[in-house]
Amino acid sequence: MARVGGSQVFFDVLGTFNAARMIQDTKSQMAIVQAVMLDAFEGMASSFQLIGAQIDSLVQSTFPLALGMREAVIEFEKFAGPDSEEMARNITDIGSSMGFTADQALTAGARMAQLTAIMGESAVEAATEMGMTFGLIGGMDTEQAMTRMINLQQQTNFMYGEMTKEQFRNADAMTQRNTVIENTTKVLDDLNTIENKSAATMRQITFVMNQFAASADLTGESIADMAAQSAVLIEAGEEQGKAGRAMRMIYARLGSSTQDNNAVLEQY
Repeated sequence: MARVGGSQVFFDVLGTFNAARMIQDTKSQMAIVQAVMLDAFEGMASSFQLIGAQIDSLVQSTFPLALGMREAVIEFEKFAGPDSEEMARNITDIGSSMGFTADQALTAGARMAQLTAIMGESAVEAATEMGMTFGLIGGMDTEQAMTRMINLQQQTNFMYGEMTKEQFRNADAMTQRNTVIENTTKVLDDLNTIENKSAATMRQITFVMNQFAASADLTGESIADMAAQSAVLIEAGEEQGKAGRAMRMIYARLGSSTQDNNAVLEQY
C-alpha cells in the first residue's frame, strides 16, 4: 500500500526502531535499516518530483507571456527608438487603465510610433491612447483599431484639425497632444453616432472609408459624411470592398471634375 507524507515518516521511524530492538544479527539489522533509508529517500525523491512538476508548470504558463512581452518591447523600440523607455511606461500605464495587457499596449504604441517622422514623437502617446479608445468603442482589437486609424489619418490628416502638417510639427508638445486628442475625439464621436443610428458597425464603416477617404478628402468631404455614406451602402447590402471601390470612383470623378460634372452638380 502506498504511503506518503507523515505516514511514510512514521513507518520509516518505526521500522528503524523495531529493527534495532527485534533483530540481533548485525548484518540483518543493517540490511533492514538500509532498506528503510532507501524507502525514505524514495519518498523524498517523489516529493522533489512533485515540486519540479509544479515549477515546470509555472514556467510553461509564464514563458509565453514573457516572450510576447519581450517581442512587443523589441517592436516598440524598433519604431520609437532605443531611448523610449519613459514613453513605453506611459503607454503601458495608459493601456492598463483601459484593461489592456502591457504587450497589447506596446503593440498599439509601436503601430502609432511608425508615424513619428510625420506627426512627431510628442503626439505618439496621445494618438496611441485614442487608438485604444477607438478599439474599445468599435469592438476591435488594438492592432486592428490602430491600423484603421492610421490609414484614415494618412489619407485625411484628421488629427491635425485646422492646422497644416507644418504648423502641427512646429507646435509645442502640449499643443500637439491636445490637438490630437481633440480632433480624434470628434472623429470617434461622429463614427459612434453613425454606428448608433445605423445597422452598420464601426468596423465595417471604417473598412469602407479606408478604401476612398483620400479621394473624398480631396473634394473637401468631411469624415462624418464619408462615414454616413459608407453606412448607407452597407445597410443596402453592398459588400464592404465593393462599396469602398464604388465610392472611390465617384469621388475621383468629383475631384477631377470629369467632363465638367462639378459645374453641372452645382446647378442642383
